[in-house]
Amino acid sequence: MSNPTSDNELWDAFVAAKRELHRCQADFYQNAQNRPGILKAALSGGPWQRGTALDFLRSFADDGLELLPQLIELSMSHGWAMDARQAVDNIPRDRLLPALDPLITAQLETADDDEYRRLAELLAHIRAWLLLQQLIRHAQASKDPDVCEVADDFTAEYGVMWAPKPSGTGLNL
Repeated sequence: MSNPTSDNELWDAFVAAKRELHRCQADFYQNAQNRPGILKAALSGGPWQRGTALDFLRSFADDGLELLPQLIELSMSHGWAMDARQAVDNIPRDRLLPALDPLITAQLETADDDEYRRLAELLAHIRAWLLLQQLIRHAQASKDPDVCEVADDFTAEYGVMWAPKPSGTGLNL
């Protein structure tokens, strides 16, 4: 009969695996010849491939902008939404917001109420208040009552973020 592994041995093995993970992650980041291509394929792959790519993009922002269309698509899925939002949020804002505007606008042309809600959640998560305001205005103009409900929900929750501020309050969000 073998002795069970001690708690300390289990912990040490976990620490060693984490160290190896970070070494491999840095090696891929520094040495891969086609990171965006590999990551794009992984985002379309199985759950382990997709999850690993999203985890990588949450740590390293360099390739996120190039993969923004795929990240937006994943942000509208129920299973990958939070991971994709976090990867989008890691992209530097000065590059993200100009690239995000046309992608969100294009999505709204065919979006249903669930897709409006997922896009609004993405914009709220990354604090893109002006883009969220534009999405809300687009939703308010819809003839679909479910899309209008998305506008009402997000205006109630976040409308203060784009409402005019009284002068002298010092609040410039």
